Amino acid sequence: MATNQVAKYYQGYVSSVGNSGGVIAGLLGLLVKGSTHVTGACTDNSGNIYVTDASKHIILKITESGNIINLAGLSGTSGNNGSTTVTCINARFNYPTGITCDKNGDLYICDTNNHQIRKISNNKVSLVAGAAVPASGTADGVGTAARFNKPYDVDIDYSGKLFVADTFNHAIRKIVGGTVSTIAGLKGTTGNRPVWGDMTTAAGILGTVARFNAPYSIAVNPNGYIFVGDTNNHVIKRIDQGGMVRIFSGSGVFGTTLGTAKTCQYQDLKYSDIDRSGDLYIIDFAEGGASRLLRVNEEGVPGVVVDFNGVAGGPYLVSVACNPASHLIVVESDYTIIEYSSSSSSSIDSSSSSSSSSSSSSSSSSSSSSTSSESVANVSSSSSSSSSSSSSSSSSELYSSSSSSSSSSSSSTSSESVANVSSSSSSSSSSSSSSSSSSSSSSSSSSSSSSSSSELYSSSSSSSSSSSSSS
Repeated sequence: MATNQVAKYYQGYVSSVGNSGGVIAGLLGLLVKGSTHVTGACTDNSGNIYVTDASKHIILKITESGNIINLAGLSGTSGNNGSTTVTCINARFNYPTGITCDKNGDLYICDTNNHQIRKISNNKVSLVAGAAVPASGTADGVGTAARFNKPYDVDIDYSGKLFVADTFNHAIRKIVGGTVSTIAGLKGTTGNRPVWGDMTTAAGILGTVARFNAPYSIAVNPNGYIFVGDTNNHVIKRIDQGGMVRIFSGSGVFGTTLGTAKTCQYQDLKYSDIDRSGDLYIIDFAEGGASRLLRVNEEGVPGVVVDFNGVAGGPYLVSVACNPASHLIVVESDYTIIEYSSSSSSSIDSSSSSSSSSSSSSSSSSSSSSTSSESVANVSSSSSSSSSSSSSSSSSELYSSSSSSSSSSSSSTSSESVANVSSSSSSSSSSSSSSSSSSSSSSSSSSSSSSSSSELYSSSSSSSSSSSSSS
């Protein structure tokens, strides 16, 4: 059974499927708007949620009351507007994924299969950077002179600088005033540096020496540190303001074992975000249905917020964003969005080292069983859909489209349900093709390829704390 919902968690971390704090937007409401695969998510300073639907090529707005609005794009129709600024209703996207919001409420979107970064402002969609006629490449430059190769995530800092996970270029890009530069990685080249053995100084190594392998997530904290989910290397890397790159968390071994920053294991790291206290939240996803939402403390030690690793076949956690109230907006399954509190006084499951226990023990003092929930819409239905195909790459895009979600809540959880409808949904996704870079991983990678690499259906974007959005 696949669920499609947005739920809100008011208080307390949860470590089981059922502790929902209330559905914000459900399957039926999203289907009415033509959405079947919510991908990226972010919020603005007013608490509105914005999501991308990669397979339907649209951007949606979800108000806190659960009202769903078609913001931009035409459901089921891929396309491109070149360098022309158009109204939202006339905008066309091709597999939009990561999304972030600045302090003025403007949105920035990774238009992945168009190899572009787009902007939505005052009901207009414009091109920030990337070829006017969609084309992948590695060039730095101004506006349409710059090139990307399937960027999957974007975030923004307080000063308005954009940072892009240029996934299939295996590089981290920066955009300032429309000018694109590369701050870490060698474009078009995979690798894994630094490793722990490189960490002879706290700062790490120069960005020009660093190497990534299909970075899918990026998030900027209030101090300007950039956290990158280096997906196929199974580590989280940090870039400081001077462009130095260090390993922040992860042994580099594919797996689910938690521990210290050096010994913990990750699967395929996807979208991430940072809350106002500076904690990093990241989706750790595996194609077989094992997925979890992790909180990583300032020492790089992860703890579990929600764990679906024991549930083969789903539900899937796809993306995460933090709203102004420090609630976590979590996308489940193909198109479910749930909201958890990220209050630092809540408890969290973690097998962390002694160095982290002091930082997380204070957060474990309050029980997660006193979660109050308000359900605005909770819908599951019987539908089968076939995603429209988006073509501009040589990789196959995999969607986790069959999943299950539990609606049970922990003890002493009160919920007010406005709508609750159930069903099962199965969808078959289309593959898209490209002839560019291959995003290969070690034996632990969950990517499959047609002629080069595979694009995992991953979702949510990270957004800067200035806008309380997601990466």
